[in-house]
Amino acid sequence: MHYLKVAAGVLFGIAVFLFLDYALPSKNTVRITNTYNRLTAVTASNAIFYASDNTGTVENAQGQRDVRFIETVRPNGKVFVYRNEDTGWIWPPYFKYDSANLHAEATNLRSGRDNPQWVSVTAYGWRLPWLTAYPNAVGIDTLADATERPRNWAASIVCVVLLVLLALIWRMWAQFQERGLAFLRRKP
Repeated sequence: MHYLKVAAGVLFGIAVFLFLDYALPSKNTVRITNTYNRLTAVTASNAIFYASDNTGTVENAQGQRDVRFIETVRPNGKVFVYRNEDTGWIWPPYFKYDSANLHAEATNLRSGRDNPQWVSVTAYGWRLPWLTAYPNAVGIDTLADATERPRNWAASIVCVVLLVLLALIWRMWAQFQERGLAFLRRKP
């Protein structure tokens, strides 16, 4: 029974980690090379990675929707693609309604290899090529150079608050076992 509890705890911990890794914002230093719109197939297998229909995105009869994309290159030369969709009131709660403005800003910050303009793209989500899933860009900030690494305060604060809550719950459970269960074990 002990091993079953440990396995369940480990699986729960992995699920929480994956959830936080997907939902919390990440900041990546990149150079924007291109921005464009593309009709993208939203199928049952990848629909959870795209915005819902009630955020203003309209699907055609074939299940495709017009999605904005931002193509980038990281300082190490690897390419990375972001989608740029409004999130509306769905999870995660970024309440993003400015995808057109962000697209215009990204287009304005495009640069070439000869004269790079490095930016920090704040996004959430995963890049899963086999599911055609892209992280959703929620903000862009300019940087001085490719070595600058901006702090991700939002994700850091959420993680610290969750660790404090976990420690509090752990301590409360220990006190309950110490006091509450000892009271129940006493014989009258």
